[in-house]
Amino acid sequence: MPRKPPPLTEAEFGLMKVLWQIGSGTVAEVRARLGEGGAAEPAYTTVMTLLGRMEKKGALRVDKAREPYVYRPAFHKASARRERLREFIRSVFDGRADELVLQLVEDETLSEEDLRRIEKKLEGRDE
Repeated sequence: MPRKPPPLTEAEFGLMKVLWQIGSGTVAEVRARLGEGGAAEPAYTTVMTLLGRMEKKGALRVDKAREPYVYRPAFHKASARRERLREFIRSVFDGRADELVLQLVEDETLSEEDLRRIEKKLEGRDE
C-alpha cells in the first residue's frame, strides 16, 4: 500500500469509505451501498468515472481479470484519516493541533467521557 494517500475530493472520499466498509466491490455494489439508508443512488457512470479517477491517483487497486471489475482500497483508512486531519489542521488552524483541541473543548463538542479518554491517552494509559 502507498505510504501517503493521494488527495481525494469529498465525493471520492465517500466512495473510499464505502470500499473500506465492504472491502472490495464492483461499480454496482459501491453504487448500491451509497444508496442505502434512503439516499439517492448516484448514476452508474458517475461512480464508474470517480472510481477510474481514483485508480489513476493510486487510491484504488483494480482487478481487471474479470468483469465487472472489482475495486479495493490501495491504502488503509487510518492513514487517510491521519492525512486528512493533518491537512485540515494546516489549512484551518495554521498547523496548530492544540488550537483544534481547544476549539472542541470551548465549543463543548467533547463530552466528559471524551475528555477522560484524551487524558488517559496523554498519560500513556490505554483503556
